[in-house]
Amino acid sequence: MENNYLLNKDYIRIKNMNTISYGGNQSWCKSKKMQKVGCGVIALADISIYLAEQNPGLMTDAIRKINKPKGLYNKNDYLEYVKWFYKHYVFFLWYKGMTGVTIMNTLNRYFMLNDIGLRARWRLFLSDEEMMKQIRHLIRKNKPVVLSIGPNIPNVFGNKGIHMYVEKDGRMLASMKKNVHSHFVVVTGVEEIAGHEYLIVSSWGKKYYISYEEYRDYVKHSGGRITSSILYIKGMI
Repeated sequence: MENNYLLNKDYIRIKNMNTISYGGNQSWCKSKKMQKVGCGVIALADISIYLAEQNPGLMTDAIRKINKPKGLYNKNDYLEYVKWFYKHYVFFLWYKGMTGVTIMNTLNRYFMLNDIGLRARWRLFLSDEEMMKQIRHLIRKNKPVVLSIGPNIPNVFGNKGIHMYVEKDGRMLASMKKNVHSHFVVVTGVEEIAGHEYLIVSSWGKKYYISYEEYRDYVKHSGGRITSSILYIKGMI
């Protein structure tokens, strides 16, 4: 199988004290609500930054204001941008967070108000093969992919979820992130490791790996193909 990565494998690097993040982290926000359910907002803000960084024609004044010394985004400036993005494009953040449709509408509002010729669609009822095909296609087009690890369906208060892994010396090791559900991540690549497909994702400011087989098993038995899916960005850039 082919490995696919965004053109910038580092995705978005933000300096956080003595560490460098892999994308944003909702736990940095002062708002308790954002800390708890802000993963969707972070995912969309990060994607808007990445697309502008890779395509100068998509740059906005708000993104341009984020200081980036030595190729690392300033954390405080980044958080100000997240607040600005939330204020201007997110109409409502439910106590459980955003839904796939809300994610779609928010990004389309951003595209429309900034005269960006892209369109987002929340995909429904994707098979294992079709979802992977679409993820790989978007990554090859240098478009990050919002992936939802949806809530347990029909028991929305259930706690079944998936594990996230870290890579070490070509092996996948279980991270502290276990039974993850009701959460949005950003897919930045697809990699085959030991004969299995893994999604490389940005979540909580770190790079993690998700077993695609385990994810689809979760979708089949606990998550559902409506709330556990992907955001597909259409259009040429």
